[in-house]
Amino acid sequence: MKVVLCAGGTGGHLFPAIALAEAFESKHHEVTVVTDDRGAAYCEHIENKKVYKSVRLSLRGLPLLLFRLLRIFISFLSFCKSEKPDVIVGFGGIFTFVPIIIGKMCGAKIVLYEQNAIIGRANRYLLSLADLKLSAFPIGGNWKVQPSPVREEFLKNVPYKCDGKIKVLVIGGSQGARSFSTIIPAAIKGLSIEERSELEIIQQDSYGDIADLKNKYDSLGVKSTIDKFFHNVSEIMGESQLVICRAGSSTLMELAAIGRPAILIPYPRAMDNHQRLNAKRYVDRGAAWLIEEDFYASERLRNILRQILKDREILKQRSGHMYNETLKDASSNFVLLIENMEG
Repeated sequence: MKVVLCAGGTGGHLFPAIALAEAFESKHHEVTVVTDDRGAAYCEHIENKKVYKSVRLSLRGLPLLLFRLLRIFISFLSFCKSEKPDVIVGFGGIFTFVPIIIGKMCGAKIVLYEQNAIIGRANRYLLSLADLKLSAFPIGGNWKVQPSPVREEFLKNVPYKCDGKIKVLVIGGSQGARSFSTIIPAAIKGLSIEERSELEIIQQDSYGDIADLKNKYDSLGVKSTIDKFFHNVSEIMGESQLVICRAGSSTLMELAAIGRPAILIPYPRAMDNHQRLNAKRYVDRGAAWLIEEDFYASERLRNILRQILKDREILKQRSGHMYNETLKDASSNFVLLIENMEG
C-alpha cells in the first residue's frame, strides 16, 4: 500500500506523522511524508519525503502565498499521477489543503486526523473530502477516537523516581516559549533558599539569551542546563520528575506515554483556545496543573512548586494518572485502521 502523510511543519502536527511513518515502514508499506520547510529538520531520518516552502495566511503576503500554493499544486499533482498513492492522511495545518484536495482528485482515500480537543480550521474545511475521520479526543460527530501515534523513543518504560533534587524540564513545544524565561525565574525567586536548593532546571530557550537565563538561575542558587533545542528530549523527560510546558496535543501524548506529571501553561493565542481545552482533560484526571499565562502566572507557579516541595507524593500520584499504557499500541492500531480501509 502507498501512503502519504502530510502535516504542517510544527512539531504538534509533524511528530505524530513521523511516528506513524515509522509504523507503516515496519509493516513494509510504502510511505512518503510531506511537510513544509519548518519541519524538515524533524524528519531527516525519513527516507521518502517531500518538503515545500511554508505557507501562511496573510493579506500582505497574498501574492507570495498564491505563488507557493501554485508550485505545491503542480508538484504534488505530478507526484500523485506518477506514484498513485492509495491513502493520504492529513494531520492538520493550512499546508495540508493542497495535498488533500489533489489526493481526492486523483482517487486516493482521505483520512483526517485531529490531535486537539477541538477541530482545527484546516480539518474543518476538509471534512467533506474525508473517507475516515480520527481524533485523539472524543469530539463528537462521526469522528472515531484513536490515540495519537507517539515516537518510539517515548515508549520506553522508564520508572518514575523522585529522589534527590526535583528535575524540572521546561519545554515550549518545537517552537519554544519565550515567556517561560520570565515566568519561571520569577516564580522561583519567591521561594526560600532551602526550597530553591531542591530544584534543578533543564530548559529549552529557543528565542532568548541563553547566558542571561543561565545567570538568572545561578543568582537564585538553582542548578540549570539551558539550550536552544534538546534533540534527546525523551531521554531528559524520562530523567525528570516534572515538566513545565505548553499544552499541544503531541506534547501531552508524549507525557502520557512516558508518565510524567506536568504544569501546563497553554499558548494564549492558540486557535479557538484549543490548548486550554487539551490541558483541561489532563487536569480533570489528576495528571497535571493548569496555569493561565497572565500577570499572575509566576505567583500561581510558585504556589504549585511550594506545594510539591512540601509533599513529593503529589508528583508520584500525578505521574500515575498521566501514564497511558494504550499509547504503546497507538501507531499499530492506526495502521490497522488504514489497512482495513483498503481491505
